[in-house]
Amino acid sequence: MKNIKRILVGIDVFDKSNAVLKRAFMLAKEHNASLTIVHAVQVPWLSVPSYFNSESLDVDSEGIQKKLEKKIKASKVSAKVPYTIFVKEGNTDDIILYEAKMVKAELIIIGAHSKPKGLKNILGTTAQKIVNKSHLPLLIVKQSVKERYQNILAPTDFQRESSESVQYVKQLCPETKISAVHSSETIYLGGPYTIEGIDVIEYNVMAKKYARKDLKDFMKEHDIKKGKIIDGGINSKEVLVKYIGKGSYDLVVIGSRSTSGLNALLGSVASTLLKDSPTDILVYVS
Repeated sequence: MKNIKRILVGIDVFDKSNAVLKRAFMLAKEHNASLTIVHAVQVPWLSVPSYFNSESLDVDSEGIQKKLEKKIKASKVSAKVPYTIFVKEGNTDDIILYEAKMVKAELIIIGAHSKPKGLKNILGTTAQKIVNKSHLPLLIVKQSVKERYQNILAPTDFQRESSESVQYVKQLCPETKISAVHSSETIYLGGPYTIEGIDVIEYNVMAKKYARKDLKDFMKEHDIKKGKIIDGGINSKEVLVKYIGKGSYDLVVIGSRSTSGLNALLGSVASTLLKDSPTDILVYVS
């Protein structure tokens, strides 16, 4: 895996993005990395009333940059971290991904913003688009930042992408405790419904037995000290989100294939975690 030396941060200067900046500077300092801070301005060009002249729609790049500088100073962790600020016009997701490619970033950090009032920690529209398109590891900051990550959870289906995501997060946060969890979904059939030639009860027992073995092997391979099989029942997604919420986790790491972004994540369970997990989310793209 590549060393993390260049990090790109997507910032909304009008949003409460202090947590994103603080986390970015914290990680950059730990890895002796540089930061590229990008704010994208979407200038409307359709359906603009005729009484607006071109000057009315000029982007105050200098003013936005000053606001960003103020936010950076407020983060109080910017010392000794080299950074560059860019204010660009265009779609936020396109700008962030383009600039990440141009600066050869190894990691993108964004916030889970653009969320409706009354809803917390969900994935906003812009963040969702970036997740869908990104071919780089992506950290989505949902929580306020007080210290380094202390307790990481790695949900696993025991596939290659899951293993690679754990390897990456150990590189990103080498001193942080990592726990593994597998949500075992149970097949329920009742009444007139049967599967010919299959004893459903025996299948569920054997599935959990093999899952325990797979988890033991997974933990040994990645030197993980703590792991758990949880009974996902008929809705493993909801059970896993509740499990995360009840724990003291501050980061959840999941894996993805680079060809399809979000569509190739560990399945619908991971898609649910991106939207509903109360923790920060790290998506590792292999």
